[in-house]
Amino acid sequence: MGKKVYISGAIAHHDLAERKAAFGDAERFLGLKGFDPVNPFKNGLPDDAHWRKHMRADIALLLGCDYIYMLRGWELSKGAKLELDVASSCGIEVLFENQFNL
Repeated sequence: MGKKVYISGAIAHHDLAERKAAFGDAERFLGLKGFDPVNPFKNGLPDDAHWRKHMRADIALLLGCDYIYMLRGWELSKGAKLELDVASSCGIEVLFENQFNL
């Protein structure tokens, strides 16, 4: 497998089915590009777990990755902004969906 890449984007306050589809599309795309994608919807917690529990699990997943992939609209998400800050602070390379060319 290729380098691990964590998928980050807006989730809370959005249609959950649409967000799962967007993250799933990104997961498939990144896999086809040779990455080992990490989808936070697969963090082992139920969808209705508290936001803080999701953030703790998601950041743990992120810290094991080589890259973070920011989906369009990430700027509107408190959690995605936090994940980007953690990634940048820890030397995890940042990829943006709207600028991604391989």
